[in-house]
Amino acid sequence: MCASWRIPACERRGEVVVTLLVRDEVSIAQDGVEVVVARSQLTDLADKLYFLDQAFRAEARDVVEALCD
Repeated sequence: MCASWRIPACERRGEVVVTLLVRDEVSIAQDGVEVVVARSQLTDLADKLYFLDQAFRAEARDVVEALCD
């Protein structure tokens, strides 16, 4: 492991730990579940997470249209 970041727990979910792995991968872990994402997947993942975050801030219709483009 090279570096890791902790996102504090909230009222419904446990802490999220994001870890940069030596082999060009990123681990995202929460409550005993780990997802390992390849470096080549990070841009697409970040884009989708951004749009999902926006769904909580804007009209859902705008977000759905953006995701479908």
